[in-house]
Amino acid sequence: MAQKGTKMILVFAFLLAGLLVSAQVQAAETPASAPPASTPPAADQPDWFHNPAPWLEQGGDFRFREHYGYNWGSFNGEAKTKDGYDSTRFHWERYRTRLWDTFKLDEDTSINTRFTWEFRQFEDPASKPQRTDLDEIIMDNFNLSMKHFLGLDATAVIGRQDITNLGQGWLVMDGTPLDGSRTFYFDAVRITWDLAEKTKLDTIYVRNMPKSDWLIKPINDRDKFVTQEEEQGAILYLTDKSNPDMQVEGYFMYKNNNPVNYTDKPNRGNLTTEGAVDAFSKKAEIYTVGGALSGPVFNDNWDYRVEGAVQTGSSASPNPAITENTDTERLLAFGEKSTLQYSFKDELDNKVHVTYEYLSGDDPHTKQVEEFNPLWGQWPQWSEFLQGPYLNSQEDKLVSNMHRLDFGHKFKPNDKWEILTDWNLLWAAQNTYAGNPKFTDDGKFRGSLFTCWARYKFSKNFSGNIVGEYMMPGNYYSNSNNDNALYFHFTVIYTF
Repeated sequence: MAQKGTKMILVFAFLLAGLLVSAQVQAAETPASAPPASTPPAADQPDWFHNPAPWLEQGGDFRFREHYGYNWGSFNGEAKTKDGYDSTRFHWERYRTRLWDTFKLDEDTSINTRFTWEFRQFEDPASKPQRTDLDEIIMDNFNLSMKHFLGLDATAVIGRQDITNLGQGWLVMDGTPLDGSRTFYFDAVRITWDLAEKTKLDTIYVRNMPKSDWLIKPINDRDKFVTQEEEQGAILYLTDKSNPDMQVEGYFMYKNNNPVNYTDKPNRGNLTTEGAVDAFSKKAEIYTVGGALSGPVFNDNWDYRVEGAVQTGSSASPNPAITENTDTERLLAFGEKSTLQYSFKDELDNKVHVTYEYLSGDDPHTKQVEEFNPLWGQWPQWSEFLQGPYLNSQEDKLVSNMHRLDFGHKFKPNDKWEILTDWNLLWAAQNTYAGNPKFTDDGKFRGSLFTCWARYKFSKNFSGNIVGEYMMPGNYYSNSNNDNALYFHFTVIYTF
């Protein structure tokens, strides 16, 4: 009864917030009458919230997301937890609020902070606490930014920061994948060198730790994990846009993963996602060399992007039956992603594309590891539940060992809506888990995935989306692990 009461309060609070937001949006979009002659123009009035002082800028956002679906953790529609709970159904709400500030020390120097608070309300699975847990508040940005660093044509950002603008984020985007989209920060030092007007070089040092209380302890700390290993890394990323017909990118990345073992810790299973971190943590030292080309082709209607990388070094096998997580073998892996898109340039802005992606998998019969590691690219690039923290827990929580062929279409019915649909055909590159009861010994077709996004822009500050995904697994999975899966979420975001 108390749980239902709490849910009613949350729903009421959300509806009230929606009414307030709608009123504000309506007021913002209604033409204002001319002010009295004694009232100064609105442009001359200070923005008391966003710019309360010449040295301070601030803002924030609120996101509500409703999740629903089944068979995310596996394709077994009869799966139960060890306590007998149905583990196939998923239904919960996420409430995330973020507040950020920029303190300007001078024209070129600033300190940037951001606090993030997300809590969840679960209905399914039944194994989750059926109550509202207000969770922790984490500082997921805290950095010093300096333009004209050392008097040079360079910008330095030192501290906890987001890194979201290296190419399309294929290998670098999310430094904290275990908590989903709550955070995606890096503890890093980044210096961006402007080599020419349209050429830049990013040099980045990364030091990420598994627990969210490293360096900065969260308020109401819940002993959560945000990444799988203790990570150190370095990135060199060159971007050249000097040729209007071809953007060139080249990079070198180094990533050292050290496994962690929390078996004896009292909060071992207290992950934002299911499972214990030490079950997926493994040692690796990875050297990645790659690059990308993109631009128009044929004529103005066509454009392309081709990206590829090779990895060497050493790594534990993704299959713990082959090597322990602290043992390593020689690593040799490959990854590639290519997209060709045609833009109709019509009133509805219709676009169609075909994408092929290959991430090599580990052959269990060799004395080396061939699995391509996505590094810091573990975020939903093309699927919310296949690339999120759900289904890939069947393997080693890395999206790899894959051929993916995607046929997609997107268009804008009007200036408010954008609709995106994709059909992905998926294969495994290797039968890495032969002998595991969840997989077959020789099947390689992972299945067909249908996805649809509908995005809506209510106003400048208020937006939302609806996402649906349906997966029909193939013969890569065993008969007992071959039920269809559904993923759905509804989201609204207000930026203030």
